[in-house]
Amino acid sequence: MVSKRKVYSSATLITEKSLQSSLLKDALEKSLNIDINILAINNLSLTMFSRGKIIADLVIIDMSVFSREKEEIYALCQRQHFSDTPEILINCNKKSQYEDFKVWSNLVGVFYISDDIELLNQGVEKILFGEMWLSRKLAQQYIQHFRRKNGVKTSVTYKQLTKREQQIIKLLGNGSSNIEIAEKLYVSENTVKTHLHNVFRKIKAKNRLQALLWAKENIGVEELT
Repeated sequence: MVSKRKVYSSATLITEKSLQSSLLKDALEKSLNIDINILAINNLSLTMFSRGKIIADLVIIDMSVFSREKEEIYALCQRQHFSDTPEILINCNKKSQYEDFKVWSNLVGVFYISDDIELLNQGVEKILFGEMWLSRKLAQQYIQHFRRKNGVKTSVTYKQLTKREQQIIKLLGNGSSNIEIAEKLYVSENTVKTHLHNVFRKIKAKNRLQALLWAKENIGVEELT
C-alpha cells in the first residue's frame, strides 16, 4: 500500500503583509496542523537569502499580489536557492490559461480566487500527503510542455517496468487519481495502489510528487502517442 504519511510539514506563504493574509495563515495552520511563515512579497530579494533566509517545505504563492516584475525576482531567487521546492498558486484568475502556469517549474497545486477556504484546505491537505491539486487538462499540458522543452527521451528504467506499471505511471503522470486509473484499467483501487507501491520502489520515489517529476523526466513524448 502507498504510505499515507504526511510528506510536508511546513510552508512559506508569499503574499502581502495584511490582516487577511494573517487570518489565512492561522486558518491553514489550525486546520492542517502545519507551520506557515509569511514572506512579504515586497521583501523578496536575493539579499535576504544571503542573510540566511530559508524557504519551508512548500511555497504558497498569492497570485493576486504578483506582478510580472515580482515573478521575475521570484524566479531568480527560486533558481538559486530553492529550485526543487513544490509550488502552490492561490488566488489565480479563473480565466487563466495553461500559458500562464508554465513558468512555474514545480507546480503541485492551483487554486482560484473564487475557491473558498474549505476547498483550499481540502486541496492543500492532499498536497501535504504527496498528491497534487491540478485539473487533469492542466496536468497533461504541464507535463507535456516540460517533456518537449527538455527533449525528454524514454529512460531504461521505464522500459524495465511491467506493461501494467508503465500504464499506471503514464496515467499518474497525466494527472489521473488512483480511482481514475482504476476505472480506466478496469482494476480495483487497491490493485492500483499495489502497483504504485512497486513502481515507487523501482523508480526510487518516496511519494506521488516525486513519481510525477520522475515521469516528467523519464517518459518521452513518443510513449504518449
